Amino acid sequence: MNNFSKFMFVAILLCATASAAADSEGPSFLKKGTRIIDGHFSFSSAGNTYFENPEGDRTQEWILSSGGGYFIANQWSLSLHMEGRWFIQGDFWNSQYSIGPIFHRYFDFFGGDDPAGHVVPYLSIGYLWGQARVDGTNFESKYNSGMVTMSAGISWMMTEAIATDLEFNYQLGQFEEKIPVDQITRDANRFSLLLGIKVFL
Repeated sequence: MNNFSKFMFVAILLCATASAAADSEGPSFLKKGTRIIDGHFSFSSAGNTYFENPEGDRTQEWILSSGGGYFIANQWSLSLHMEGRWFIQGDFWNSQYSIGPIFHRYFDFFGGDDPAGHVVPYLSIGYLWGQARVDGTNFESKYNSGMVTMSAGISWMMTEAIATDLEFNYQLGQFEEKIPVDQITRDANRFSLLLGIKVFL
């Protein structure tokens, strides 16, 4: 079973569970029909002997992502996720762009009836299709990618509709080389820690 098949299997289970949970109680901003917009950012810069190349160039990576969707059931949302990743070290750089669906399962926030100031934990799973490009001084490669993405996060409600977000993300999948045309397939996995914001409408 490939990664996409595994994701579809889990997604079907999530849809069935979400349907069964449609009548469960929860905060008003996590109710069925609520729309959601979010965005996340991460940056890292690493140096010293291990992370620098012989010319002394540091390793730097940026991650930007955004998404929008709605709650298909109480405390369950489905979003369209878009993501960009850039890795730079001297003359070597890698860029990747991907898009795909993500299911989120939110849990009851901790606190009373007023959402502001309380914490909302969540879990998510999705699948991202994308393209990656790797460039160096004397070479260029392009890849098509397919990645299962899983996250655990905490949203802190600043107001009744706006939350800051801290998310731990894990991605697992494959990159299939298209240029040069060698059809090389490379397995990949990575962890990321992201900061972001969510808006419930």
